[in-house]
Amino acid sequence: MTGTPAQGLSITATLVVAATVVGGLFGSLVDRALVATPAWRHLGVVAWADYSRQADLGNGNIVYPIGAILLWGLVFGAAIAYRLDRTAPRQAVWPIYLAAVSALGAIVSTIIAAPVMQHVGTVPDTDTAALHTAFETFTLWGVYIRGGFFGLGFVFIVWALVSILRHPRRAG
Repeated sequence: MTGTPAQGLSITATLVVAATVVGGLFGSLVDRALVATPAWRHLGVVAWADYSRQADLGNGNIVYPIGAILLWGLVFGAAIAYRLDRTAPRQAVWPIYLAAVSALGAIVSTIIAAPVMQHVGTVPDTDTAALHTAFETFTLWGVYIRGGFFGLGFVFIVWALVSILRHPRRAG
């Protein structure tokens, strides 16, 4: 990144950071919350359950946990490393620790949302009341709350990255 810490980020670096944040949020959180969920409401809970059984309970059963565990491990690892690194820039303290708190929120909401999704695999299509309850519960905890924590965590990690890259290491 060009520019000294006193000058801040260059226009190019600022635009790259902004594009990263917008791309990250629109690539997942906004899509699920503002595009997919309203479409599933329109198509109905049976269509949602059929899709979820193929996607979330298919390859998603492998891909989503691996990605989440990897992300959470990296975030917690960064927070621990920051705590132990006496030369890390002070400006990164808030975003790194807020990212860790967001990861904890994502874990808690996943603990609530994941069993709901797993249960969808066992509910027959004829039990639309149970599917409706599962859809509403998963939408709240899995899309909005968990998605919000993932989105906040993403913003905090980008903020931490910018803070670390912008500020030189302190003397140890």
